Amino acid sequence: MNPNEIPSPVFIDETIHVKPAPVRIRHFFVFSLISSICLCPATGLVALAYSLKSSAKADVNFHDKARMYSRYAFIWNIISVVVAIVVFLVTIVVCYQMNTGMQTYYSRMHQQQQQQQHDDIHKFIQSITTN
Repeated sequence: MNPNEIPSPVFIDETIHVKPAPVRIRHFFVFSLISSICLCPATGLVALAYSLKSSAKADVNFHDKARMYSRYAFIWNIISVVVAIVVFLVTIVVCYQMNTGMQTYYSRMHQQQQQQQHDDIHKFIQSITTN
């Protein structure tokens, strides 16, 4: 051994396996479930399907596909929220318009009834005075 050579303190003959850091992918399962039950079942079920696909792909370490399906689930959940808000607002507007229309109809009917009563009283008085 040469005095200028420094022996290596560690000799490794086997391969070193480094575990990658766990990847955290949001699947939006609860959001999708709420969307499909409470908001808009059609788009909520699509979001739920993508959420489950995302979870399945993440379980088998296809993280790119899992992220893509997770993004699709989030987009469909947002669509569910928007559709629910639009349906709610349209329902409010339709109910308001129906209420206004009914009030107008009933006020016209009330005016016609009052006019009819007035005309009947006037005819009655005319019939009494002419006799």
